[in-house]
Amino acid sequence: MSEWTVLVVEDNDDYRKDIGEQLRNSDVAYGAAPRVILVGDFSEAGKILSTEVIDVVVLDVRDDTSGRDDAGELLLEELKLIRFVPVVFFTAYAERVAWLAQDPVVQVVGKDEHTDVLVQAVRAAFESKLPVAVRGLLDHVREVVREYLWDDLAKQWGTLSDYGAEEKTTLLVARLVRSLELTLAVEGESRLSGPIGRALAKPSKWHPSRIYVLPPMGDEFDTGDLLRDAATGRYWVQLTPSCDLANGKAERHLLVSASPVLEIEAFRSWRQAETERSRAALHGAPSATLVNAAKNLRGKCKMILLGKMDRFFHLPKFITVPDLLVDLQHVQTPAADEVGEYERVAGLASPWPQVLVNRFNRQVGRMGFDDPDADAALDRIFQQPDFILPDEPE
Repeated sequence: MSEWTVLVVEDNDDYRKDIGEQLRNSDVAYGAAPRVILVGDFSEAGKILSTEVIDVVVLDVRDDTSGRDDAGELLLEELKLIRFVPVVFFTAYAERVAWLAQDPVVQVVGKDEHTDVLVQAVRAAFESKLPVAVRGLLDHVREVVREYLWDDLAKQWGTLSDYGAEEKTTLLVARLVRSLELTLAVEGESRLSGPIGRALAKPSKWHPSRIYVLPPMGDEFDTGDLLRDAATGRYWVQLTPSCDLANGKAERHLLVSASPVLEIEAFRSWRQAETERSRAALHGAPSATLVNAAKNLRGKCKMILLGKMDRFFHLPKFITVPDLLVDLQHVQTPAADEVGEYERVAGLASPWPQVLVNRFNRQVGRMGFDDPDADAALDRIFQQPDFILPDEPE
């Protein structure tokens, strides 16, 4: 793994030297000093960004050499076309680029502030973990491609000679997609290949970021899309098969309701019980009845969140998505020309769309039957002459 690297683009020699010294004497890169590349020429910086692995960019706005007041802005636009790197503007023209600030992706520090403020901004860029995520993903892709081509495809290249570049590329892409899916499925192990993956801490057992694709990909509806009705503000999940959506065969769309959790009866009851228990606690110890009621209702809500009731599916709060419960018994089927009024809020990552469709099919396809008399059957089995095993010979 190469060192964490900061590119400093500053045409003033004194500022450039001072920034470099401050960063090299810091521990902003995850407890260590970063490698620092100092550049006084904006065009040279563009070339470096195209060829080297850079983790954070410190960027001036005005280029005194060319007299351009927007040199830093132009380099930022060029950077956006090349790769993703967090940027810290360090400039005497802070007001000019203030509208670009979007911490921690783009930060703005004025030159009238002490360089310690700049160092802390660079630290914040690293602590956002964006450099880790970018490096990790790039390393993972490189490692999967290397391993698959050398260890698998190269050994059977002769059998693939009849296939063209399209088929071979599809094989590689499918392998890469599957490897990324598996990084989310593995618990307790590094999720990414390569040195960054080995350096990462063990992932948590579960996190909402594993469920959503934000914003949703593509321009067309897809199975598992979380939709929001612009007229009512209500949420719905698209369960129409992807093939029907892609081929325009869906004259009507199959949507299931996704309501805020506190609108669901079990959660409302738990909230009320906790409220009564809390109010009673203000006047002394709440009664055992209130405590047990709140505890039991919380347990019921927990079972719902764990998926023990097929009717409901929990979509956890994450970024723009509130805590929602999908109710597979609450369905609507708007016509294809009506779905344009629904905003696509998020997609669901695999396998969650398939899980939802499978649960919905169980809901609508299940058939009730009387429970067997299990106790009578067990008594009958117990009473069979050969139920008790004979003694083993000594």
